[in-house]
Amino acid sequence: MARAPIGRQQLLDAARDELVRGNGVMEIAALTRRAGLSTGALYHHFGSKSGLLAAIYDGFYEGLGHAVADAHLPADADWGTRERERTRRFVAYHFADPLAAILLSRTASDPQLTELEAVYIQNMSDNAAANIRRGQQAGQLPAALDADSAAAYVIGGLRHGIAHQLRITPTPTPDQATTRLWHLTAATLGIA
Repeated sequence: MARAPIGRQQLLDAARDELVRGNGVMEIAALTRRAGLSTGALYHHFGSKSGLLAAIYDGFYEGLGHAVADAHLPADADWGTRERERTRRFVAYHFADPLAAILLSRTASDPQLTELEAVYIQNMSDNAAANIRRGQQAGQLPAALDADSAAAYVIGGLRHGIAHQLRITPTPTPDQATTRLWHLTAATLGIA
């Protein structure tokens, strides 16, 4: 994996910190001070504040995709066991990243970010639908289940469910949240 150019990664790290500290608000002056770089560096590497935020979204969702990839799941397990593990990894990724609560709870005010997030959510739903179809073909999920609708429902439910779990007090452990959310997912998909 190639290293990011000097300054680019500093800005990304500082921007993530500023978003977390500012509860979703990021001031450019505070960001460049924190990064120890000029505003010109931000525009050089990202083109705009929106470009920087898009890079942060990209990093978050690419990391999530890696965390829940098939390569990390038990290959010889039945569909439900494997997908419960995927759900655990999905939840754990969100609980481990302090930016998750902000990304899940805030609507992006920038149309570019709203569109970008919609693309990532659609990709997750498409992948989930293909996965549900594989479970149906294996006879482990009900054949009558509409895979596309179920996938959209599960992905939306997981995202909103995790956001809720991160907001409540006391905050549950990732395992507690996984159990709660898997129960709902299994019921949606007709898994006993």
